[in-house]
Amino acid sequence: MSTEILQYGRVTWTNIIHPTDEDMQALSKRYPNFHPLHLGDCLTELEFPKLDATDGYIFLVAQLPRWDGDERICYPSEVDIFVAKGVMVTVHAGNIKPLNRLFASAQTDDAERGRLMGSGASPLLYEIIKTLIDYCDPILNKVNQQIRHIELSLFKADTEHMLYEMAVARRGVIAIRHILRPQLDVVRELEKGDWSFIQSQLDLYWDDLSDHLTRLLGVLNEHVEVISGLSDTIDTLASHHIDGVVRLLTLITILTVPLTILSTIFGMNVTLPYEDHPLPFYLIVMVGIALTVWVVWYLHRRRWL
Repeated sequence: MSTEILQYGRVTWTNIIHPTDEDMQALSKRYPNFHPLHLGDCLTELEFPKLDATDGYIFLVAQLPRWDGDERICYPSEVDIFVAKGVMVTVHAGNIKPLNRLFASAQTDDAERGRLMGSGASPLLYEIIKTLIDYCDPILNKVNQQIRHIELSLFKADTEHMLYEMAVARRGVIAIRHILRPQLDVVRELEKGDWSFIQSQLDLYWDDLSDHLTRLLGVLNEHVEVISGLSDTIDTLASHHIDGVVRLLTLITILTVPLTILSTIFGMNVTLPYEDHPLPFYLIVMVGIALTVWVVWYLHRRRWL
């Protein structure tokens, strides 16, 4: 539980980490127009981003992909934002590194605090969302490195290992896309909105963020197509390997058929001609070898080998 307040000119930025009921009660007393449902949303993790606009403020739920290096997957990190005239409130779990750095820089650097908060709360909102979206670029670079590694190792590494790497990469891309796609709708709502406490000259900036998100989603869609193509290639390699194994086992089975037939005939519990003579044994062996050689020649001639 941590509540920090920054003041610059007419703008107040309240940053709450790990919110509790007491934090929300204090926030409600400080800003009585904040709806209880919005305050309650800050205590729970929502599944999708959203934007609710009232007469006096905007309540925004933004989500950011957070990279887990051990599992190589992104999990959503949520930040709840209240924006009113001269008021900025951010509520989060403290695991959003770019937001933590942004608030820390505003705390310690007077020039940075003036840049972020000197023009009002709505430009500060733009800077926060821009920072969150920009943080997605290095995450996509990590995913791109994964896919590049798969491309380079496709014909070198074990097929089973490559299938695992492919599944991990696909899971990572889908997770990021699942987080970012709803965020695009929120940014477009900010672009189209008409609120007195959101400066209209920011429309071009919201449009720029919308384009950035669209580009990120386009890159993710391309990654999905690349992974699908690589997956088809791996499936082809695996199928070819299985075909080779089946052909080898079939060949072994076919080669043993002549010998099996001869051994079956002479293994019957009946009296056979020349069974006491020493030459038939060698003749049987030669016939078995000849039949085996003929089978190999025939299969090779038919290009089955």
